[in-house]
Amino acid sequence: MQMLKANDMTLNTLRAVFRPLGAILAFGVPVVAVIWVLSIPQRMGLLIYPEQVAALLLGAAICVVFLRELDAASGMRGWLDAVFALFALGLGIWVFVRFPALTEGSHFHPKEAFNLGLVATVLVLEGLRRVVGWTLVVITGAMFAYAFWGDHVPGPLRGRGLPLEDVMRFIGTDSAATWGAALQIAAFVVVIFVLFGGLLMAVGGGDFFTQLATRVAGRGPGNTAKVAVVASGLFGSISGSAVSNVMSTGVMTIPMMRRSGFRADQAGAIEAVASTGGQLAPPVMGAAAFLMAELLQMPYRDILLAAMLPAALYYLSLYCQIDFIARRDGHAEADWIEKVSLRDVLMRGWLPLLAFVVLLGAIFTWNTRAEVAAIWALGLIVSVALALWAYQRVTGAERAFGAALSPLEVAQAIRKTGGQVCDVLLICAAAGMIIGLLATTGLGFSLSLFLIQFGGSNMFGLLLVTAMVGIVLGLGLPTTGVYLLLATMAAPALVQLGIPSLTAHMFVFYYGMLSMITPPIAMAAFAAASISGAGQVQTGLQAFKFGWIAYFLPFLFIYKPGLLMVGTWWDIGYVFASALLALILVSAAIIGHGLAHLSLFARGVALVMGLLIIAPLRQLGPPVLEYGMTLFGLILIAGYALQLRSATSTPAQGQIPYQ
Repeated sequence: MQMLKANDMTLNTLRAVFRPLGAILAFGVPVVAVIWVLSIPQRMGLLIYPEQVAALLLGAAICVVFLRELDAASGMRGWLDAVFALFALGLGIWVFVRFPALTEGSHFHPKEAFNLGLVATVLVLEGLRRVVGWTLVVITGAMFAYAFWGDHVPGPLRGRGLPLEDVMRFIGTDSAATWGAALQIAAFVVVIFVLFGGLLMAVGGGDFFTQLATRVAGRGPGNTAKVAVVASGLFGSISGSAVSNVMSTGVMTIPMMRRSGFRADQAGAIEAVASTGGQLAPPVMGAAAFLMAELLQMPYRDILLAAMLPAALYYLSLYCQIDFIARRDGHAEADWIEKVSLRDVLMRGWLPLLAFVVLLGAIFTWNTRAEVAAIWALGLIVSVALALWAYQRVTGAERAFGAALSPLEVAQAIRKTGGQVCDVLLICAAAGMIIGLLATTGLGFSLSLFLIQFGGSNMFGLLLVTAMVGIVLGLGLPTTGVYLLLATMAAPALVQLGIPSLTAHMFVFYYGMLSMITPPIAMAAFAAASISGAGQVQTGLQAFKFGWIAYFLPFLFIYKPGLLMVGTWWDIGYVFASALLALILVSAAIIGHGLAHLSLFARGVALVMGLLIIAPLRQLGPPVLEYGMTLFGLILIAGYALQLRSATSTPAQGQIPYQ
């Protein structure tokens, strides 16, 4: 007993020693990323490889993960976490110092290169297991097994077995593996935008989004859920993480929806779907969007433009369903929601709004790289917030400016960002290993060839298989990891079949995201269920229903490219308008209510018409077939509205009037 107490006391001492180290490293990760993006080392005449800096940040991130685990560990587990943390820090420093020599001549240092690859593999996989569980660890392990014993795989995916020494040297020293493009994008782009989001929230961005959502969507039946959709979408476009967005905004929006009459499973599902959509909503989107821009060597603004219309349809579909449910179930407008004038909203949120103007202006007007534009916006936020704090200190004024931040508060926001991005850095490091092994073993080429042969006879079948693989992989992986895997394995085959690169990548990006609301493991829905108190299965099924349009949109990217801003303005406008018409019809059919109750026959007609309008009929017949169906659907809705208008003035017996 005394030995156990002594061990616990020693661990407490260890925690006290290591806790400041974790805070310093978490603070240092985004600071080093900003320094590198601003090219300060190059301006000073220093010759440093990006792989060196990325490795340093990864080592710090892994160290932070293990130190975070140390706080809750006990016994031998605590000591193991401390040892892993020190090894991780040593790994980052060692690669930073030795990478130039090893990458140009690893064969001159075979033992060092082997040990480096072995340590990097163990630390990344163990850190990954702590962060996201076993799924990505198993996938990475399977890739290592293929590298060792690929010559034993039968059929067209047969490869060549590589010696253990060669694989580990490749993992530890090659620019196409651990320290490659995936990790560098996370370290130098994603980190910057997460920092932008963190500081934006620190200067009142959260209140600004909530109040703006209230002004935009705070009226009409079911207004509490509509406010939740707009607010969660705005939050999600900054955070880029569906689960963290649910946990941060859901504690406010879900009780608000419950109070106005929505069922617990409905409230949780609405929050989950709205939060998930933030990953595809401009202007910031999620980490995968930055990875897409770098992999395609395409300006980030092109990704933003392509994502605008699909994101609008996604949220309009959810908005329509909420309105129809509120009318069906008699949810009146909640008049207890505080309504602030738009002028007051803009006055209170002027700094977050100005930061967005700088960000988008730099990207679209001055063609600045996305990460540099984010640093400009960061500089504005920090300088103004510190200036307001200094003004208050000098004048003795009360804290009238919500945008004012002290130097300590700025440092805390930066440190918090460093802690948040550790998971993404680990995921991207593992993805870099997988991408490198796919290339060096030839599996990537073999897999693409196999998929091309399959898709040559049935492209729709290939799209369907790719969609299913994306959803299945996503059951245990975050969107970033799923996108990187599919972008490496499936997207090249789609491109080889004639699908444009951006379209192919947007297709796999969407299906990587949809796992968040797809049962049986809908992580965003399950997180929302923990707040609402509803059953996880019921919430997941409701989320699947509310997010129905997201399962159709990726196929529209292929067959109706106008949705991604490709083609003439007529094509773009027509595709968006027809998709909007279709989502109204299908949403009404799903809910069983539009502006009034729908009979079973009316629901069937609305469902069939909506699906026919959204279907690529131009691929099956003359264009007049598709245009005619859209026109017929428009006439159907217009006739329905006119009938309701007539019914409200002289309602027939047994007919439900418009409410």
